[in-house]
Amino acid sequence: MKKILFISHDANRAGAQILLLRFVKKLAQYPDFQITILLKHGGPLVSEFEAVAPTFFWNPPAPPPNRLLGRLLRHRQHPANLLPKLEAEGFDLVVSNTVTNGDLLEELQSLRCPVVTYAHELEIGISMYTSPEAFARTLCRSDFFMACSRVQRQRYIANYGIDPARIDYLPSLLPDEATNVDDLIGRSADLRRQLNLPVDALLVGCMGTFDWRKGVDVFIQLARLVPPQIQDIPVYFIWVGGSHQHVEFKTITEDARRLGLQERLIFIENRPNPLEYMACFDVFALPSREEPYPLVVLEAALLAKPIVCFDQSGGAREVVEDDAGFICDYLDINRMADCLTTLLTDETLRQRMGQVARQKVQQRHSEQRAMNVLIGLLQKYMAPVPYPTLS
Repeated sequence: MKKILFISHDANRAGAQILLLRFVKKLAQYPDFQITILLKHGGPLVSEFEAVAPTFFWNPPAPPPNRLLGRLLRHRQHPANLLPKLEAEGFDLVVSNTVTNGDLLEELQSLRCPVVTYAHELEIGISMYTSPEAFARTLCRSDFFMACSRVQRQRYIANYGIDPARIDYLPSLLPDEATNVDDLIGRSADLRRQLNLPVDALLVGCMGTFDWRKGVDVFIQLARLVPPQIQDIPVYFIWVGGSHQHVEFKTITEDARRLGLQERLIFIENRPNPLEYMACFDVFALPSREEPYPLVVLEAALLAKPIVCFDQSGGAREVVEDDAGFICDYLDINRMADCLTTLLTDETLRQRMGQVARQKVQQRHSEQRAMNVLIGLLQKYMAPVPYPTLS
């Protein structure tokens, strides 16, 4: 049995963390692997990680004020001797999720096993979420890398001098519930009623945080440029994700108010059932400036939604190509609005492109294919290599 330590920078409900959770859930079903999880910080997904495998914290969350609850959660606090405990496990491999763990990889050198970094960031994300020094440690302390798109793999080779033999492409794994497409779509009418939307309304949707990279400001401009009605049918724009307590929400809703869009531009906070909302959309708009390979695009494709995205923003174009939606020049908002209008006007085109998107994702991101690639890569990375003794 091979022992693998998976590291996540936190347990927030975001793409990289969700994807890691999906993979470890599946991998835990294979008897040849024993999994341990190390979180730098906590978040809403902690209990789900704990349900998969023993989970430790490098930076334990502060104990809650309620003493009883504190006692119940005490097992989540990492012991003072965590590093010796991890060393004693004799791990065969460390898988670090995201490039932001360079400082921690430095601390874990004494584990004496290969390290692979599963990268989820491109240039802007790297500059936003880690320091140059910490990123340099990630590059130095990682024996191998996994990229979430072919575009990302090529850019890491070109921009950071990574040997092509040390970086592999790992297809993303889709959520189990996304395969039940008909059931999700069947509930969309009820959800539209809950949102006080006409059942026949045309919906342009997106999902993400209010991070500048995600282009929520672009989404607002799209709502301004696309006609409020198409063939006498009202058009609404729905953004799912982010917290309404953040200052960014205040600024974007003020923009919407000043533009007179508050009635047809709807913001919904993070939900545990995002796919139910996605199933309501007629078209999926991805206004992101940077997305290595967004899970939301794969999920939208699986739900047969045509996709409109920007070129040079990352890996979404690998799904969209020329038959599952439209790829617009980078930040050409007028062109993206025209493409959305075309899809909203032509139901036959919407359905055809949506079906093509679904077929691609089913072929390229099936559970069997993704897991076969992952297991093959893990075995490759665990092949015996000499590790010098620490001086």
